[in-house]
Amino acid sequence: MTSPAAISHINELNEAETPARELLEKLGYTYVPRAALAGERADERDVLLEGRLAAALRRLNPWMNDDQAARVIFNLRNVPATGIARNQAIHEYLTYGMPLDVDEAGGRRTRTAQFFDFGYPEPGAGKNDYVVTSQMRVRRAGERDAAEDDERHIIPDLVLFVNGIPLVVIEAKSGTLIGDVWKARAVRQLQRYQAPTGAPELFDYNLMCVAISGSAAAYATVGAPEKVYAPWKLEPAAAAEARARYGVEPRGQAELILGLLAPATLLDILRDFVVFEPEQGKLIKKLPRYQQHRAVHSAMARILRGAKPEERGGVVWHTQGSGKSLTMLWLATKLRREQRLDNPTIVIVTDRTQLDRQISETFRRCGFPSPERATRSRPKDRETAAPGDGKRWFDRDRRATQAPRPDLQTLLRDGQGRTIMTTIQKFEEAVETPAGSLEILNPASNIIVIIDEAHRTQYGLIAARMRKALPNATFIGFTGTPIDKGFKRSTMGKFGPLIDRYDIKQSVEDKATVPIYYEARLPDLAIIGPDSVDRLFERVFATESPEVRDRIKRRYATKELLAEANQRIQQIAQDIAEHYEGRFQKNGFKAQLVATSRLAAARYKKWLVDLGINAWLVVTTTADDDEEITDALRDQPTATEIEAGFKDQDNRDYEILVVVDQLITGFDAPVEQVLYLDRNLREHTLLQAIARVNRPCTITREDGSESVKDYGLVVDYWGVSRELEDALSAFDALDAAQAMEPFPEEPATNIESYAIQAESYFTGRDLNDVWACVKVFEPDQVTEGTYKRDLWDRFLADYRLFAQKVDEFLPDARALPYVDRLARLASIRQYVKDNLVRDEEEIDWADVSAKVKNLLDGRIAAEVRLLMDRPVSILDQDFSERIAALPHDEARASAMEHAIRAQIKERFDENPTFYEKLSEALQKIIDDMRQQLIDAAEACKRLAGLRDETLGLGDLAAQEGLSETSLAVYELIDRALNSQPVEAGSFREDQSPYLAQIDPELKTVALRIEDVMRRGQAIVDWQRNEDVLRVMRRDIKRELRTTGELTEEQLNDLVGSMVEIARRKVSR
Repeated sequence: MTSPAAISHINELNEAETPARELLEKLGYTYVPRAALAGERADERDVLLEGRLAAALRRLNPWMNDDQAARVIFNLRNVPATGIARNQAIHEYLTYGMPLDVDEAGGRRTRTAQFFDFGYPEPGAGKNDYVVTSQMRVRRAGERDAAEDDERHIIPDLVLFVNGIPLVVIEAKSGTLIGDVWKARAVRQLQRYQAPTGAPELFDYNLMCVAISGSAAAYATVGAPEKVYAPWKLEPAAAAEARARYGVEPRGQAELILGLLAPATLLDILRDFVVFEPEQGKLIKKLPRYQQHRAVHSAMARILRGAKPEERGGVVWHTQGSGKSLTMLWLATKLRREQRLDNPTIVIVTDRTQLDRQISETFRRCGFPSPERATRSRPKDRETAAPGDGKRWFDRDRRATQAPRPDLQTLLRDGQGRTIMTTIQKFEEAVETPAGSLEILNPASNIIVIIDEAHRTQYGLIAARMRKALPNATFIGFTGTPIDKGFKRSTMGKFGPLIDRYDIKQSVEDKATVPIYYEARLPDLAIIGPDSVDRLFERVFATESPEVRDRIKRRYATKELLAEANQRIQQIAQDIAEHYEGRFQKNGFKAQLVATSRLAAARYKKWLVDLGINAWLVVTTTADDDEEITDALRDQPTATEIEAGFKDQDNRDYEILVVVDQLITGFDAPVEQVLYLDRNLREHTLLQAIARVNRPCTITREDGSESVKDYGLVVDYWGVSRELEDALSAFDALDAAQAMEPFPEEPATNIESYAIQAESYFTGRDLNDVWACVKVFEPDQVTEGTYKRDLWDRFLADYRLFAQKVDEFLPDARALPYVDRLARLASIRQYVKDNLVRDEEEIDWADVSAKVKNLLDGRIAAEVRLLMDRPVSILDQDFSERIAALPHDEARASAMEHAIRAQIKERFDENPTFYEKLSEALQKIIDDMRQQLIDAAEACKRLAGLRDETLGLGDLAAQEGLSETSLAVYELIDRALNSQPVEAGSFREDQSPYLAQIDPELKTVALRIEDVMRRGQAIVDWQRNEDVLRVMRRDIKRELRTTGELTEEQLNDLVGSMVEIARRKVSR
């Protein structure tokens, strides 16, 4: 019978790998099988196809000879960097070319060697060579001289080469795997390939990694975690074109291959859509998502096609959190490269200094060439001399010479080839003359103005002035909030028709953002509502005497003043502290509180800190600030430091930011999950504020557990539901419906179905009997491995969904009954994970949040807890006591089995023969127990015997005058000479794996070989010294030949095994 693992591999080949390769061939890649490709590589360590690369270099660079091509390849191979920094350095060479000093008739000069024909990327149209190969073997980093077997290599399913350079690595998995298990396994394998113990040099040149399963596919950069892997989608017109051209339905993996791996698209992304951005001390490589790539190309087509300025502009609507800043950067990159635009001037305009700074920093961090940030609108009085006229530049208030600070007016006048960052306010001032009239600053037609948050009303107000100052410029507007009906009528009339749309629903479906829920709390304290000021006042000051209330009432005459009342703020702060601590703090996520005024914000900060919350105030300051505001700001770090600390997932000293106007738009902190709203926000400002919580985020803690942000939450204390309705009514019904959903109110109706599904795997079994439930996952006659892997994967997926639903509702008391049900499943899961699965490469499931984990920890079954904290090892001094503490013989037999299996796995290479026999003996005991030939009590007795035999290995060797090393050598020789397979029937009746019958001649050979090992081990760093290893192999082989009965193949196998024994003994 074919095993499940074999079936999965067949599915992987038939459903994913072969169809992918065939489609790639249709796209223009030449298929070169692994065997044929081997002839193009110096050895299995070599990942470049040097012959193809050298030929491509000579085609692309007619001035280049063979020696110069060889120098370029040598330089490419020897870039002085490691990890992602090496990938970045190589990427710059691949896209911009490599400078090379060459001697020519006129003397020595520097040429630039190009690696690709970017101008003509279609196969057959240009000078590029496209190759796909399958199952390419690459020797692992630590196995350069090891035996030739698959364990010593990585073998990616498909690799795409362009001009001999491996740009794409593809890993295929079976589409029959449950949920996203296929992706988890594929990504885990890609990560192992990239690790130092894999073949990291294959990924030095890598553009992207791709995971496929036939029905689905995802891609990401080298070093990316699974959560970053994303799909690629084709718009209907592109899908129809692909269907007609290639005869393939663009679904699943075919959609990604057609849209992303087509040669022209692949080289387009390589050249214009890759950024390396530092984040929290790490360099991160980023690629575009499909909507970003699509928007940039749509904008470029509009700009190049339009005959008049108004025909070249338009609006890009991409919802908040979908990467607008990077889309603008990639558009600027594409514009800068476009020769038809004749070195254009690019102007990036925002409506806030903070956004101006943020986008400027993004451009600089990502390596965009020379963005210039205008520090003021026009030159100061004495800054009138041109930079090149030999005169000095003077500041009005300082006589020392200095470089001029860039002003927008000068940059726009003399700006060809510049990239200018500015604000709308500076732009408005720059185009006005002192007399109040408007002037033309630059009539050039190759000026492209990219405007962020183009829905702002002020853009509409000054649009005419901007066009007057730059009459032939192109204006591209970006917006991240739904486009209102008035905007479509007016603002689009100023910028131009819609260029690209990526709405909230699409973003959530792609997991680029998370859904946002809305929850109203403390409605009695809400400022907006049908009640009068008197009724609201009575609720806030209900505990005061009539006389006190009368005095206070005269002070708080309006809703605005009442909103700042200390008593009201104290009550809401108490609710916020309880709400945040109960639902978000333990998971590590953070919050923002938007207050109605700076005084209210200061009071909120004080009360939250008093309640034990790490809250910080971020507001503007003035010289006339109230003492409460001054006190709240005293001893705080700078606003920049607070922002950085808040964004840092690992920094728990910054939990809640209290703000008024700042940081509610344009502030990107994925760790923020909840927005507490106590201010009257309107229209786009309200919609932008709530979008602060829609960024995905996963927090990984030191113990390896994770918290996944599955949703964002807006908590309303002001009563903005009417404002929200008014804001959403201005938009199309579809857009409005996507913005926010009410938070589910009844836990039972939302959790029950998930609980039933997760418990369904144990139908007919008592969930309180862990051992009875564990048997569901134990292997049967057709199971390959130590557990039923597919069933386990399905259970894990359903268990995780159940845990997520519980997390959403806690600490609501109505969710507590589900914690007990989840705890029973957690007990089962923990035992299976630590015992049945622990010998396998398990998927890294983020099972439960920290909040739920804390509740479960006290509810895990006691018998499972005995094994959780420290899995049983046969070397434990208290082994017998720990086994005896388990509730029954089935549990004891299971724990002993897995303890012995762990010992076999850990020590196998030290004595392969002994541990192979031990493994067979163990398997026979387990099989006999499952077939009810013996009961669990007898199995425990026999398993105890195996443990004693294992622990007595050293004593057994000593009785025969051998060490454990020489005994291992002896067993290898004896098995090779006898050439008999190990069979269960060859063991003694008590299942001991040894027949103590020692051949004195073989014993002598084994002892002499041990001496050879010891001589080599005495030399420092012998394992990396090829001369020592060569001598050791030679002398071992010489001793083995004295037996007179071994073939050359047997000799080589034995030498390799014995050198490995020597290595393992030293490592221990």
